[in-house]
Amino acid sequence: METVLFPLGVRLSTWLVATAFIGLAVWRRDWRPILAAWAWMTSWEAVFQAASIGFDRLPVGIDGPIFYIVLAVATVPVLVRYNIRPDWRVMGLAVAVFVLWVATGFHVNGHTMAGFDPAAEVLNEAAKTLWAVAFLLPLLRTSGLPAHERRTENRAGMLRRVDQPTAAARIDVQ
Repeated sequence: METVLFPLGVRLSTWLVATAFIGLAVWRRDWRPILAAWAWMTSWEAVFQAASIGFDRLPVGIDGPIFYIVLAVATVPVLVRYNIRPDWRVMGLAVAVFVLWVATGFHVNGHTMAGFDPAAEVLNEAAKTLWAVAFLLPLLRTSGLPAHERRTENRAGMLRRVDQPTAAARIDVQ
């Protein structure tokens, strides 16, 4: 069971969501989904580590919890610069599930499966996955086609490729 939930020492949901971000980046030929994945991972880890400090449930690691918090704060200017923002409704739901997890005792399942609590794992996975969806959803709302294939409607309602110039796109200087 350990190798199913934690392949290569990382939660399976982390692998799946990271694959979704990377797949979107490759399909669209756009690096912003990679930034969104970075935003998801750093912000999630910062909140998780802050809660771990508060509940004295620090995960074992050589980098320590403060590292993740500083990393998330340092990431904010980059996200603002490239307009990477979460969907606040989904983020609110993720925070609500996280608060529920904290309210139920904030049991953190280790990768060894010792003392494994299924209910805590469901809350952990739900909060973490919703957190990721909050960053992924705005990217999915933009045109679903790769940048080189995007089309738009002209005034007559006809579709045209974005990279094709039109008479309406020219500026006449008098």
